[in-house]
Amino acid sequence: METTDPSSHPQSKQFSFSFFNNLWSKESTIITLHELYLQETSPLWKPKTESYRKLKARPDRENEAKMTKDSMPIVIVEGICRPHCSHAAANLEKMSSLAMYDFDHCGQRTLEIKNLLRQLPYVTYAHDSISGEGLKIIVYLDVDTPEEYPLAYAICQQTLQRIAGHPCDEQCARITQPCSCVWDPDAYYNPAPEPYPWREELATDPSLAQLVRSPQYTYTNGSSTPYPTGINGKFSPIPPLTEACGYIEAFVHTFFQYHPWQKGNRHESMLALGRSARRKGFSKEELEKLTSVMTAVIVGNGYTLKELQKDLFSGYQYVDLSYKPENTPNLLSQLSTVTFAPNSTENTPEGEEYLSIKNEEIRASTPYISDEVFTRLPDFLKEALQPARNKRERDILLLGILINLSACMPQVRILFDQRPFSPHLYLLVVAPPAAGKGLLDLARMLPESVNNYLKGENKRKKEAYEQELKTWEESHSHHPKKGQQATDTSSVPTPEEPDYYYLCGAPNTSKNQIISRLKTNADLGLIINTTELDMISGAMKQDYGKHDDVFRAAFHHESVATDYKVDKQIICAETPRLALCLSGTPNQLPAFIHSMDNGLYSRFLIYTCGARWKYRSAAPIKGQENYIAFYKRLSQKVLDMFLFFQQSPTEVTLTDRQWEEHTAYFDSLLNEVASEQADAPGAIVLRAALMVVRIAAILTAIRKSESAMRMKEYICTDDDFHSAMQIVQSTINHSLLLASSLPGDGVKPKPLKSYFRIRPVINSLPETFTYKEVKDKALSNGISESSTCRYIKQLVELKYIVKQEDKYRKIKEFTAR
Repeated sequence: METTDPSSHPQSKQFSFSFFNNLWSKESTIITLHELYLQETSPLWKPKTESYRKLKARPDRENEAKMTKDSMPIVIVEGICRPHCSHAAANLEKMSSLAMYDFDHCGQRTLEIKNLLRQLPYVTYAHDSISGEGLKIIVYLDVDTPEEYPLAYAICQQTLQRIAGHPCDEQCARITQPCSCVWDPDAYYNPAPEPYPWREELATDPSLAQLVRSPQYTYTNGSSTPYPTGINGKFSPIPPLTEACGYIEAFVHTFFQYHPWQKGNRHESMLALGRSARRKGFSKEELEKLTSVMTAVIVGNGYTLKELQKDLFSGYQYVDLSYKPENTPNLLSQLSTVTFAPNSTENTPEGEEYLSIKNEEIRASTPYISDEVFTRLPDFLKEALQPARNKRERDILLLGILINLSACMPQVRILFDQRPFSPHLYLLVVAPPAAGKGLLDLARMLPESVNNYLKGENKRKKEAYEQELKTWEESHSHHPKKGQQATDTSSVPTPEEPDYYYLCGAPNTSKNQIISRLKTNADLGLIINTTELDMISGAMKQDYGKHDDVFRAAFHHESVATDYKVDKQIICAETPRLALCLSGTPNQLPAFIHSMDNGLYSRFLIYTCGARWKYRSAAPIKGQENYIAFYKRLSQKVLDMFLFFQQSPTEVTLTDRQWEEHTAYFDSLLNEVASEQADAPGAIVLRAALMVVRIAAILTAIRKSESAMRMKEYICTDDDFHSAMQIVQSTINHSLLLASSLPGDGVKPKPLKSYFRIRPVINSLPETFTYKEVKDKALSNGISESSTCRYIKQLVELKYIVKQEDKYRKIKEFTAR
């Protein structure tokens, strides 16, 4: 490896260009080529480089390998991009006179080619690619404008390919093609290169101007001229829309407008194209035509027709058509449209019995979490769900596991509304006795190994403190003997007792104690589990309780404080992190939350269901581990996960497309919820949006732990994002339903009522209807005429229906049908 100091060389050149922390970042800094050399030859990126190469060698870990590669820092050697912008060609504002060439799949010739090219005076830098099977070569190309870059690049490329005896990857011919940073202790750096004489070669041989019209740019219309995209002279093999000769060609043009090949990965581009074709409804015959169109565009230079067919078909069959994105708003499961409104408030035994029966019927109609979610879960969650023996138990146990894991992921963060949040979540399961809530007691066991580990650490700290205190006391009580000089120990302070950490908190506790524990634990956080809701509501009623305000603040990591009377000390938890996993019966609910007015209810994931009165055998299953031992073993895995995240801080991120889907869904749902009533529980929808992000962070963190990845930023997969969305879509239904039973100023729960009242009325009417038709239908469903008028007005304002003369017409579907 070269170690020349450029500052000591009289002809050294300082090349500067943009450096991004990862492929998706829009924040860049400026770095010199010499600084890049120093960082790549140091151990800075060694762990991630080695991790990628290990993952790449395993076909079953392709996704993790790609995530690792994309999370590596990148440089845009062609120049400097505008501040706060991506590395797209349109953002290039200053040229560096450098160009990057990529030699893929060099195999055993990698070192040989590297040695050949480093002898060239215009090669200023060379390093191994992140795969270890290729090379990145940086040349002093000396181009002044983006317009002359393609031709200069092509002339130099021809020379490099001839000398190396190996083709360059055509993807890198595009200006601002990202180059991944890697660890390469044998990287080559030439501080004083000579410019490649491309102008002289062009003057000698004018036919070189035709290099930018080489066969790789030929399109199916027979033209051999590349099509400019209008971005800094960058060329594309995709023709303008005006030159498209049919639906397939127009589809290809539109796709590459929105999905440019920025990552230099033809496989990923064709997978994405196949997925897009499936979503557009392409038939198998149309897919074959698409393949023939793309054959002329992309096949060649190391990419075969067989690879193209495989990539397109893999993407085509990968799409999950059962999941409906933002363009199809019917994502929210349908609640029962039965609304129980008793004709009389007379408190008779018959009336109470009828009320109880109807409540249980409505509870039984609440939706399950989609089966698709359980097919996509990480392996740890699939294993942990074994004790569940029906769909209700499966749902409840999954939610309990997620909440308990949310408290065992230190240093895991995700940005929501420009604020970092930890995964901590609240869960409230309300169901009759023997409805399956007891499985939450298994979920409660998951953090126990972490708590026991912390207890062991506390014991060691206490012993060390007591020994230090004993030594201090002995030194202060020691009186020197006659003739001995006294030692001044007054300057040695009394040892301070250390903080002791406990992850699991007790439900029956005081407000001051919770705040004190949240302050002490800080980023570690706290979790409280109870399967008897009155244990925690009983404590909250006491003078030392009344801590529902602490729960409300901790959900958003807002500071909470208390002032102790004894020592006059204010105890303040600046950023409290709390998880709650609670369950109880319907009659226990009003004592805990009696209305939605103070905002605590909307901070919970809510699940409610009816009792399943069917006896099943309790006989032991031969050869199967009992569930207590099984969950103790799982708890040890959670401890490993906990220690992993302590040593590997994790920032979970969603893709731009996922954020768009998230925004579109919750915007639509909030409008619909608000249209139902004047005092609509919109907070349930708004806080559910944060719950989706936190669940996505939990699922993504589990993936990172299972793959033992060490990168800080980890992108949520579409599978995990959709799972988080579908879990919360289900619990929103449960939450809106259960909210109808909150008694307010009363003491008994109200009868359950389906939240969406006008939806079934509108859905039952034809596309065009009169006011009389909607009024009559609403009255038959127990909705007054005044309420009907209000509903109609709001639906017109929200553009669900439009008034045309004396009739109304539907123009938009509800979020759920």
